[in-house]
Amino acid sequence: MTTIEQYLKGLFAYDFSDANMTSVLLKRDIEAGVSHAEVSTELKDLAQADLYMVLFNVFSQGNQTVSKGNWTRSFGSVNVGITDRKSFLDAANRIYARYGEASVSYSMKDGTNLW
Repeated sequence: MTTIEQYLKGLFAYDFSDANMTSVLLKRDIEAGVSHAEVSTELKDLAQADLYMVLFNVFSQGNQTVSKGNWTRSFGSVNVGITDRKSFLDAANRIYARYGEASVSYSMKDGTNLW
């Protein structure tokens, strides 16, 4: 069985935190661990849009390494540019519009909405 979390994570190359996934599922009133087949297409799409918004809010970060005793885990760097962020916002808004949800807007500090 493919869970809804596995399904949603499989749509992206980014590794979302458990907190990100839990927030999206709670927002959409989707039960964690449920089979993706039990979730409507609309809810899956809206959860996907919400994850695009998580990516929109991600900032670039360098490599990270966590160690404990002989155990080590490294995470690669993430680079999110302005064009990437605009693409994530546009993708989310297309999905929100499809289901009649309000679109999300973002303007630069000078109020121009120009990237």
